[in-house]
Amino acid sequence: MTKNRIIKKRRQHYVWRHYLEAWAPDGKLRCRFGENVFPASTQNVAHERDFYCLREMSEFDLFVVRKLAIEPLEPDLRKIAEGWIPHFTHFFKLKQQYQDTGSPEFNAALDASINNLEEDMLADLEQRALPFLESIRNEDPTLLTDLKESIFHTWFLAAQSFRTPTMLASMTSVLSKMPGFNAEASFGLMRTIYSCNVGRALWFRRNNLHVTFLRANSIPLITGDQPVVNMGAIDLEPGVPPQKLALYYPVSPSLGVLFDFDASSRSSAVKLLTTDEVRAYNRVIA
Repeated sequence: MTKNRIIKKRRQHYVWRHYLEAWAPDGKLRCRFGENVFPASTQNVAHERDFYCLREMSEFDLFVVRKLAIEPLEPDLRKIAEGWIPHFTHFFKLKQQYQDTGSPEFNAALDASINNLEEDMLADLEQRALPFLESIRNEDPTLLTDLKESIFHTWFLAAQSFRTPTMLASMTSVLSKMPGFNAEASFGLMRTIYSCNVGRALWFRRNNLHVTFLRANSIPLITGDQPVVNMGAIDLEPGVPPQKLALYYPVSPSLGVLFDFDASSRSSAVKLLTTDEVRAYNRVIA
């Protein structure tokens, strides 16, 4: 009997299931696709088969990733970003090394590891973010004050933006125009670097964070496939960097949060949204 067999995780969620449960008090979400509205469980939405499965990158792909995502960074961030590369290349080197001599069990474990790596990384980040999500939903103004854990919470916040199919399509539509560059194979590594960098930047700006808790009492707030949106990037052309960082994150049908990391000092406020304001925020998510 094979012990400790690695299970290949085929159903990979790009929106956290635990987060979605706030919209499913009876176990069912009300989902909209086009003009159709239908019930669905949190298990059966916001996922794609093998969405985070690693793709093998060529030497040219890695060269481009270094030029675009690593070399422009400050030395300390550059070192961290370089440290992600082995995570995304090591299993493929093993595959080449043992493709003719590896046992069926070894090959199956290697295949599962290639499939699961990024999914497992994000799942670990979600577990560390449980207290963060709870504090947001409790309208706790002291969030992001724990020095040890808050770095993971800002990283989580950034990752919720970069991990989705919407971001994949947006970024690869620009990157794929580069001849010879496999943008889809490279984007797993790139989004990991970007989310880590942005999370770190948010962490350093946590003392300039103004949090607005947005209460919706008239009609419900919605969430979607892209649950975190930079309000400073609305209506910008693809590839145009935003000049302001204000992250909107709906956390329940009755509460959204606006994180403004460009404030002069740390502060918080509560705002009761009008029906028109709720609809405006919902349009951003829809």
